[in-house]
Amino acid sequence: MRLAIPCMACFQADGKPSDEAISVELRDDGLYTVTCSRGHATVTAVQEQKFEILFDLGAMALLDGYPREAVSSMAAALERFFEYYVQVVCLKHGIAYDAFAEAWKPVSRQSERQLGAFLFLYLLENKKPVERSIVDAKPSESSGIKTRLSWTEFRNNVIHKGYIPSTEEVNVYGDLVYQFIYRLIGELKVTCSDSMQKATFHHLKKGSDASGSKQMGTLTMPTLISLARAAGPASSFREALKGLEKYKRWLYHRAQPN
Repeated sequence: MRLAIPCMACFQADGKPSDEAISVELRDDGLYTVTCSRGHATVTAVQEQKFEILFDLGAMALLDGYPREAVSSMAAALERFFEYYVQVVCLKHGIAYDAFAEAWKPVSRQSERQLGAFLFLYLLENKKPVERSIVDAKPSESSGIKTRLSWTEFRNNVIHKGYIPSTEEVNVYGDLVYQFIYRLIGELKVTCSDSMQKATFHHLKKGSDASGSKQMGTLTMPTLISLARAAGPASSFREALKGLEKYKRWLYHRAQPN
């Protein structure tokens, strides 16, 4: 996946977006150092959180015909959302970002620890366990998928045992993750909106600290799971995929390698 990065210095100098966009490969840190044809060297930070990007990568893999890779990215998106949820709730309760980051280090090494941290912090924050937990969920009879395995077992089989899922299995799993994350984002917006803004600030501050003397700008991109979207999400993962197909064509058209 590649992104088309505009020059923020040209935008400031001309008062309008430049027609030029530099094609860059997607990076783990979300920071993109580019130099435009006018010699402006800038750093652009993508505003979206890691889980937003990862879920899109999974959806794109599915559209490209790689269902196993799609499950891997969607499962990773879910884990990164657990981290995001814990971070937001910690910020709400006055825990400094650096303290959260330090406490998360040993947790980050194992998926089970991350899940446990999320489940109990959710309990403390809401005074009840998370409803319709994704952990023990199994395919419904209406899904047409015949298995006794839970979706967690399904994910483990794909990641650790090399199971190659069908496209239909990934569609149903993707919808489960999609609906679960959006439901909890909705809860956070009601109870932790200020802390969500703080989390975005710290996310972008890492880019500012890394930019050094270069001018820094920010970029937001449309994603299936979006913290910034004002309107509600699509009714289902399948419906969201239809929009992604159009965006994917636009993205690849704009972002060809130099």
